[in-house]
Amino acid sequence: MNKPLIIILATIAIGLIAASQIFFIVDQREQAIVLQLGQPIGDVKGPGLHTKIPIIQDVRYFDKRILSVDPEPAQVVISSIDIAPIPEPVEGEDSHDRPNINVTGEPIILDTFARYKIVDPLQFLKTLGTIRSANSRLENILNDATRAELGKTSLKQLLSPARTGVMRDILSRVNSNTKKDNLGIEIIDVRIVRADLTSELRTSTVRRMISELKERATETRAKGEEQALKISSTAEKERTVIIAEAQRDSSVLKGEGDKEAIKVYAEAFNKDKEFYSFMRSMEAYSKTLANPETQLILSPDSEFFKHFDNQ
Repeated sequence: MNKPLIIILATIAIGLIAASQIFFIVDQREQAIVLQLGQPIGDVKGPGLHTKIPIIQDVRYFDKRILSVDPEPAQVVISSIDIAPIPEPVEGEDSHDRPNINVTGEPIILDTFARYKIVDPLQFLKTLGTIRSANSRLENILNDATRAELGKTSLKQLLSPARTGVMRDILSRVNSNTKKDNLGIEIIDVRIVRADLTSELRTSTVRRMISELKERATETRAKGEEQALKISSTAEKERTVIIAEAQRDSSVLKGEGDKEAIKVYAEAFNKDKEFYSFMRSMEAYSKTLANPETQLILSPDSEFFKHFDNQ
């Protein structure tokens, strides 16, 4: 390789190194601050090509995108734990008959996360410096705000649409704390991922629920037996009354029938006594002599055969 070529290549290399020390590029997803001897100078640099003084100036880059912080699940004491949500009352059911087990001042396992962005890189650099430091600081602020808000919130609210309001209150409290500390960041969103009972509380809660349900079952059975006895007694009373009234009506109808029959017989007898006597005797013959094996022992002058003597 000849000497001029080496000189040209060396010159190009030195130029590239010098350019890399003088020029720097800021991506559209970033923002940058120029530091001179460790102190920030100038305005925040946006996307594009910028210059700096080699050796004595340095560049720090900060993400413009929305960042996240996700603390580990932690125990948080809430105001109350409504084990069984109170359903709407149904017809015929008293409100005190519905389950409502409430435990106050007990911890739950809470999992939260937050989204934030750097709105003031210079202030962020002064107070926090790095994303790791920011996440650590935000975790503490988020945990403190969460504990403060949940101290006046029940588990029932966390498991209902009211949770949106709780998360909004936590977001407002976190933003207030970050602005007070002038951290140069803005919290975009706070979410509660999971809210669950601790293992110890879950065990005691299940036992309490079983005891409550057994008590309610015993009370329900007692009420059912009482109602069944009342229905049975009422039915037996009504049965006795119905039978007595039926027997009374039957006796009345039978008496009226006998009365009507006697009247008809009397009228028929008074119209033609001989014919009536003859018809009655024919009916008696028919009933008595219908069976060939019937044997009668009568005296020759018995009234039974008086119509035979006339033949």
